[in-house]
Formats: sequence, C-alpha cells, structure tokens
Amino acid sequence: MSFTSEIKEELFEKVNTKSCCKRAELACYINCLCAYDTDNIRRGMVFVCEDKRHAERFAFLTEELTGLKGELCGNKNRLSIKITDSGAVLKILSAAGSFQGFDSDSPINPKTVKKDCCKGAYLRTAFLINGFVTDPEKNYHMEFSDREYSHAYGLKSLINRFGASAKIIERKNRYVVYIKDSEQISDLLGIMSAHLSLLNLESIKVYKEVRNNINRKNNCETSNIAKTIKASVREQNAVKSLTASGRFKTLPPKLKTAAEARLENPDLSYAELGKLFDPPLGKSGIYHRLQKIIQIAEKQ
Repeated sequence: MSFTSEIKEELFEKVNTKSCCKRAELACYINCLCAYDTDNIRRGMVFVCEDKRHAERFAFLTEELTGLKGELCGNKNRLSIKITDSGAVLKILSAAGSFQGFDSDSPINPKTVKKDCCKGAYLRTAFLINGFVTDPEKNYHMEFSDREYSHAYGLKSLINRFGASAKIIERKNRYVVYIKDSEQISDLLGIMSAHLSLLNLESIKVYKEVRNNINRKNNCETSNIAKTIKASVREQNAVKSLTASGRFKTLPPKLKTAAEARLENPDLSYAELGKLFDPPLGKSGIYHRLQKIIQIAEKQ
C-alpha cells in the first residue's frame, strides 16, 4: 500500500462530530464533485465520484444537515447522486454556505471555514478526493489536484493560513496545489487529523536525518549506525507519544531532561549524549533513562 493510500485509509475512518465541520466537509464535496448551474438551479445538481465511500459520505451529510435523501446510481467505476428539485438544491447549497453570494476569489466561503477545526475538515475532504503524497523515503511532496483554478487558489490560501507556503502549478489541464517542505507536510497531516500517518512520516524523517548525519560524520561502523538509528527513532517516538497524550509533563525531571536531549541530538550515541549533562552521565546512565521513557510510553 502506498503512503497516500495509508493516509486516505486513516482519514476515511475520521468522522466529524461537529455540525460546523460537517458543513465544511459538505462544502468541499460540492466544490470538488458537484455540478450545478449557479444561474439556474432548477436544472438540479449531480454529484459524481469513483469511490463509493465518497458517495455514501455525501449522501449522509446531505441527509444529516438538510434532511434530504439523494438517489445513488451507477456502477463500481462511476457513481452519481442526482438531485433534481431546485428547492432541495438550494437547501443543500445554503447548508454548506455555498450559495450566499459572498465576494471572494474562491468558492470556499470564509464563514464555512472560519474555525481551525472546520479548515481541517475541509482540507481532509479535499485530500481524500484529490490528494497525493510521495513516498517520504524518496522525497517530500504533497499535493491537491483540482479542475478549477479558483478552488485551487482557495485551497492554497486555506493551507497557507497555517503558516505553510503552498504554491500552484498547472499540469495536464489541472491545477495542482503543492508543498515540498517536510515540516509543513507534517503540520498539514496533523491539521487533517492523520495522526498515525504523521508519526510514520516523522519516523522516516528521523531515520533519514540520523542516517545522513551519521554518514556525513562517518564515525562508526555500519552495524553501529543501524543500531544508533533504530534506538534513536524508537526513543524519539516514545517522547512524541508521551507529549501527544499529555503524559510527558508528568515525567520526573531527570527523564524530561534526557528526553529533550535526545530530541535535540538525534544522531548522538549514548556516550556522546551523556557528555552533554552537567555533571556528565555515563553511557549506562543515559541508556537506562531513555529505556525508562520507552517503557512508560508503551504502557497504555
């Protein structure tokens, strides 16, 4: 399974519980997968996709937010939901904030994505529809492909509100919003609530960083390099897990200090790491502290 597929499998399991986030999700589906005439909504609306999960989610959202049910038809390769009643179309658009006449360069209504949680819900849905991430073992690249420039521009602006530097290029009659910075990709995975994929990416990043640093220093044999990398990745993941769960702040001071030293110096051996302390710690001392952190992190 590709890294992109792993992310999407995780995101499909995420269920928005807030009404505001459901509206943002519905708005994204409308902007990405629905066709309707803004000047004549009496012509109805049609939702088209290739993944049954999208169709089921769209049908659920429309019923949840408007009480309306759409008829699903098609085959396994192309599914559609048609809504022919103009009143129903207007009700759906209004529920998603997509038919309010707001003045914007993008179809994304600022009011629909006013909260950070709603921004995350919108971006999560956009990624599920047209998102892609390269294998981080090779390089760092995340993108969202879109048929309309105005929506791509809106996605870029939405992403950049979180401090990223997304850009747009045109590729084969599509507009691609992309990010190449590994830290920004990690941040965006967190914003979209892809926490397991985020930890996976961080592990790969740490592995690559440690491997590259150790190779540049060339100060130990290949077997020791592998052991240092494996231990460092495991220790850093333990610290990040404790931080994410809020348990890091409950650690004794000596364990916190050891954890912070490891995060700041991922490529150092135990002996080198111990020398940073005042008074210095021996190889055994720093090893046992980091092992204790791992044991605590692995306890549920």
